[in-house]
Amino acid sequence: MERQFEKLDLNLLKVFEALWQQRNMTRAAETLHITPSAVSHAMRRFRELLGDPLFVRQKQLMVPTAACERLAPDVLTALANLRNALGHFAAFEPAHSHQRFVIAMQESLEQSVLPTLFKQLEVQAPNVVLVSTRLNRETMAADLANRNLHLVIDIGRPVSGPISHCVLRSDTYRVLLRKEHPLQGQLNAENYLNARHVTVSNRPKGASVEELALQRLGINRPSSWRCQNYRAAADVASQTGALLTLPGSIVGAFEGAELDAEKLPFELPALETHLYWHQQQEDEPGLAWLRKLILSLFEDSGLTR
Repeated sequence: MERQFEKLDLNLLKVFEALWQQRNMTRAAETLHITPSAVSHAMRRFRELLGDPLFVRQKQLMVPTAACERLAPDVLTALANLRNALGHFAAFEPAHSHQRFVIAMQESLEQSVLPTLFKQLEVQAPNVVLVSTRLNRETMAADLANRNLHLVIDIGRPVSGPISHCVLRSDTYRVLLRKEHPLQGQLNAENYLNARHVTVSNRPKGASVEELALQRLGINRPSSWRCQNYRAAADVASQTGALLTLPGSIVGAFEGAELDAEKLPFELPALETHLYWHQQQEDEPGLAWLRKLILSLFEDSGLTR
């Protein structure tokens, strides 16, 4: 075994980690920014080194062998410890760092999060690169583990280790409608349900966030129109008779000359927004600083309602 270790290439462990997490050659290659053939070649070398197939193809999936199941926890822990050790080696200095961070969130959240966050980065960390990308909830855990994502901002959802999370804000719902709308000042449960509604969702079908909350009360409120972001939906509400139900924390961005905000005529549970990260990166200095910055913005800059 000692001679096997002498032949070991650290890149083989990184390929093993990606394939273990993705269970698919193509997706593993995408996370590593290499070709599927390079993944296949690396795994062939690793198999020869260990004398075990490690993964067996079943249709589109690569299924781990029993030996692979025994090996994986130690390999993943060793890689995590190595990353943390290297992270601690160099202290993070925001004013001088050129580190790159990727945060995933739904497009509808960018309006309330990014302007304030970028404003602070411009002052505190002018050379830090921050990328906001669309969230894929199905691959969130793997993307955080592979560091394709560093943080996720999303509505509150049940998660378990190795994903950690905390509440950023607890929000109420409000209703936007155009000035001089027939329901202005007279919005009640009956005429709210009978009105036309525009909603915001990244999905082409299925209930939106507020529709799911209403359904839990036994209330069915379908929407006629659907947008991908609140800016477009607010413009629709300002030019039509449609009502837009949205989180109270972002109402101020749209309420004004053309739109009024009114209380939703139903008592819905608070809409929670959470920050998610991977436990393996818990103590990485740059990410720890960015998490703290985001938490402080929600606490001190009016992002919490």
